[in-house]
Amino acid sequence: MLKRLSRSGYTCALAVLLLSACSQSAVSDVNRVLNARDQAISERNITAYAAQISDAYHDRGKNKAAIVAHMQKLFEQFRDMKMHSFGRDVFIADEHHARAAQSYRLKVRMDGSWREMLQREELSLTRTNDGWKISAGL
Repeated sequence: MLKRLSRSGYTCALAVLLLSACSQSAVSDVNRVLNARDQAISERNITAYAAQISDAYHDRGKNKAAIVAHMQKLFEQFRDMKMHSFGRDVFIADEHHARAAQSYRLKVRMDGSWREMLQREELSLTRTNDGWKISAGL
């Protein structure tokens, strides 16, 4: 048996479906940023790494320049690096703000052998004119 939706019921159902679709799209976009960060680190590509960080980044007294400079030092210190994140949860707060919690494994080759670090992080992301960018948490 099919029920007929009132005009307001139809509008409300349509709004819920659109919000869900927008949210899923935002989650996919945030995942792309975080995956691009993993790839940039694994490839030791400072330009690609910097492109994932918001120009307005500010957290624990560090801005984007400090975060990028720190990663550049790691790139200079280690010729081989591999970054892999997993166990990621993305929360879209609103159309401009998101949070991501994930674990990551960073491997570096040091003195001929691989060493690895396993960490959990919580990142804040902000949607800019250029798309989602990491704005805090590194």
